[in-house]
Amino acid sequence: MYSVIVAEKPSVAASIAYCVGATDKVKFGSTFYRQGNGYIVTNALGHLIGLGIPENYGWDKWELEQLPLIPEKFKLLPIKGYSEQIELLKSLFNRDDVSEIINACDAGREGECIFRYIYDYLGCKKPVKRLWISSLTDESIKDGMKHLLDGKEKESLFTAGYTRAKADWILGMSLSRLYSILDDNRHRVGRVKTPVLNIIAKRDEAIDNFVSKPYFKVLLANDAECERTFDNLMDALAVVNKCKGKTVTVTSAKSENKAEQRPLLHSLTSLQREANDLYGMTAAETLDAAQSLYEKKLLTYPRTDSNYLTDDMIPLVESIVKCLSGYDSERIQKLQKQGLYIDKRIIDNSKVSDHHALIPTNLIGRLENEKLTKNENNVINLVINRFLCALDKPYTYIEYKYEFMVCGEVFKLTVKTSVELGWRRYSKMWDDESVRRYICNECDTFTADEITVKDCETTPPKRFTESSLLSVMENIDRLIDDKELKGFVKDRGLGTPATRASIIEELISAGYIQRRNKQLISTEFGRNFVKSLPDSVKSAELTARWERMLTDIENGKVSAETLLNEICDSLRKTVEYEKSRNDRVKSTKKVIIGKCPRCGSPVIENAKAFSCSKGKEACGFAIFKESKLIGRQYTASEIYELLTLGRVTLNNCTSSKGNKYSAVFGLEDTGKYVNFKLIEFVDDKRKRRKFK
Repeated sequence: MYSVIVAEKPSVAASIAYCVGATDKVKFGSTFYRQGNGYIVTNALGHLIGLGIPENYGWDKWELEQLPLIPEKFKLLPIKGYSEQIELLKSLFNRDDVSEIINACDAGREGECIFRYIYDYLGCKKPVKRLWISSLTDESIKDGMKHLLDGKEKESLFTAGYTRAKADWILGMSLSRLYSILDDNRHRVGRVKTPVLNIIAKRDEAIDNFVSKPYFKVLLANDAECERTFDNLMDALAVVNKCKGKTVTVTSAKSENKAEQRPLLHSLTSLQREANDLYGMTAAETLDAAQSLYEKKLLTYPRTDSNYLTDDMIPLVESIVKCLSGYDSERIQKLQKQGLYIDKRIIDNSKVSDHHALIPTNLIGRLENEKLTKNENNVINLVINRFLCALDKPYTYIEYKYEFMVCGEVFKLTVKTSVELGWRRYSKMWDDESVRRYICNECDTFTADEITVKDCETTPPKRFTESSLLSVMENIDRLIDDKELKGFVKDRGLGTPATRASIIEELISAGYIQRRNKQLISTEFGRNFVKSLPDSVKSAELTARWERMLTDIENGKVSAETLLNEICDSLRKTVEYEKSRNDRVKSTKKVIIGKCPRCGSPVIENAKAFSCSKGKEACGFAIFKESKLIGRQYTASEIYELLTLGRVTLNNCTSSKGNKYSAVFGLEDTGKYVNFKLIEFVDDKRKRRKFK
C-alpha cells in the first residue's frame, strides 16, 4: 500500500521525494509524479481550487438589488488552467493501493486551505496525516516524516483559514460590486486593503495640508544647543549678541554606562522592512526571494511572524554558526571565541506559535556554490547578518550629558563614546558620526568665542515607504483606541506577514496608490475613493476586531458562524446606507486607453468595459473586460496595443476545456458588436503558426 504525499510546489515535492525514497518518475499526460518505497509524491501548484466568482453562484448581473452577495453555501471550484494537475491528484487519491494522504503543503493557514480544498473537492475520505516542518533540509524532512501529525490536529487552523476566505469573499465581492456600480468604475474593496489605503491617504492629506513654520536654534562651538528655540531671527540674534565673548560655565557633567541590545532575529516583516530600507526591495520581492531560498534549503520557512527560537534549537544554532565559517571566517572565529549570547532575546518558547524566526539552515555552508539572483543575495546576507548580530555582544557606550550656563541661558549637549562595538560593528545601519568624544568637568569654564544661529523649519510627516507602512501594519495597535482590542492586536498587527506584500501590490494594481522611488503615495483616485467610504468600510479597528475573532476561531473559542454573521450584518447596513445617500461624491478613474476606431474619440476604461467616451447612444463602441474567449479579463495595456496596432498577442488564455494557450487576435467591428478575431496561435517556443 502507498501513502500519497501532497506538497505545495514541485520543488518541495522533489525534496520530499528524495528523502522518502520515491525515486521513480511516473508520467501522467504532460506531467508526472514520483513513486517508490511505499510513497507517491506529488504536488499542487499553489491554489488549484477556489471559491469561484459571483457568476458561479448565479449573480451574473451587476445590480444593487442583488447586494450583498451572500451564498447560501460556498462552492469549491477548480481554477482555470489546472485541470491536468487536478486530474492527476484525483487519480492518485482514488487508487485502490493508496491507504492514506499526507498533507505536506506549507505549514500555515494557507497551506492547510490549499490541501483541504483539493481533498474536499475530490470527495476523498481516506485518512490524513500532516507533515509540519519549518525547513526543507533533509534532516528536517526526515524528522518530520517520523513525527507525522494526525490531520485533525490542524482542523482549527483550516477552519480559521476557510472562514477568513469566506469572509474576504463576501465582503470583497459585495463591496467591490457596490462601489463599482455606484461610481461606474472598477473598485476593489478588501477587509484589510481598504483600511490600509485609508492609512496612506490620511498621511498624504496631512502632508498636503502641512504648513511649514521657520524657527531658530542658537548653538555654541561644541554644538551644545540653547534649551530655548526661537520663532523669529531677531530673538535668536539677541541671545547671540548677549552671550558672545562671555564666560561659559559647565553647570552639570554626568556620564552613564549604557548598552544597546542586539537586534531580534528576523521575522518576515522585519526582513521586508530592512530589505526595503537598504536595497529598495518591495515587500513582494523580498518574500519571493525568501521563498526561493527556502525551497533551495538555505533558509527556514519565511512566512513567520516570530522573532524567536525554541529551546530545543540551541544545538542547531551552534551548528549553523559553525556552518557559516566559510561566509566570514574571522567573524565566526571571534564570535565562537567570545561565546554565543543565547538568551531570552533568542530563545522564548512562549513567542513561537506555528513557526520560529527566519534563520539560515545548517546547509548554509554550500552558499558559495549556489547561483543566486541579486535579490536572493541581498536577502540571504540580511538573514545571515541578523542571525550573527543577534548572537554577538551588546553594543556598549558611555553617554555624557552636559549643561552649560552663559548670561542666564542654558545650553545642553549629549554625546556618546563607544566602549564595545559588539554587534554594531556589523550593522548595515550604523552611523559612525553619531559617536564622538567630548570630555569636560563640572565647573570648567571657557569663552563663547563662537556662537551661531541655525535656521530650522518644522517638517511634515514623511511619506510612507514599504518599510514604514509594514511597521504601521505590524503595530496597528498604536492607531486603535479600544484598550482590549489594542492589547490583542499588539503582537499580531493588521493582516498577516504572508499577506501584507500582496495587499500593497493589489492597491497599486487597482490604481489607488503608486510607487515613487521608495515612497508609496495615494493617487487622487485612491484618496477620493477612500474619502467617500463610511468608517465601517475603512476602519482599522473593525478589521482588527475581525482578526481577533479569526484567532479565536483558530483556538476554538468562537464559531465561524459568529464572525460571518457579524460581517454579513455589517454589509447589509452598509448597502442600505449607500443606497439611501444623496451626498456621495463619485470617485472615478477615467483612463484614456486609445482612440475609438469608429469615431476617433478617446476610449476610456470603466467598471465593466473599455468604451468610447461619446457614450452608448452617440457611438456605442465597447469591449467588455470579461471574456469567455480567453477565460479571463482583458487588461488596459492589451486593449491599448489592439487599438494602436490593430492586433494584440494575448498570453495566459484558457480555452473552454481548461487548457492554457497564447494567440494573436485582431479586431472585428460589425457596427453593432465588437468581436475579437483569432489570427494565429503562438506555441510554447514562441514560434507562430497560421490559424486556418
